[in-house]
Amino acid sequence: MEHKPVTVVACIKERVAGSSCAERGGVALADAVEQELARQGLPIGVKRILCLGQCEQGPNLRIAPGGAFFHRMTMDRLGEVVEAARAAYETARDQAP
Repeated sequence: MEHKPVTVVACIKERVAGSSCAERGGVALADAVEQELARQGLPIGVKRILCLGQCEQGPNLRIAPGGAFFHRMTMDRLGEVVEAARAAYETARDQAP
C-alpha cells in the first residue's frame, strides 16, 4: 500500500484591498519551492491555493496533510519548507504498511 502523498500548499491569493500573499511574493515562493523539490528529486508536489486564512501573516505555506504552517515566508527561508516537506515525506513513507 502506498503512503498518503505529501504536498506543499502555497497561498497565491491576490486581494483587491489590503495586502495579500501574492503581493508579498507567494507566487515566486511557490515556484521556487517546486523547483527545489524537483532539483532534490523529492516526489512532493506544490499546490497553489487562493487562501490559507492567514492573510495578515503572509506569504503563507503549509505542509499537508496536517503539517506545519510557515508564515511571513521569504526566499531566504525556503530551506525550512523543503526540509519539513522532506521529513513529512520520509515519515509517511516509513509508516506505510
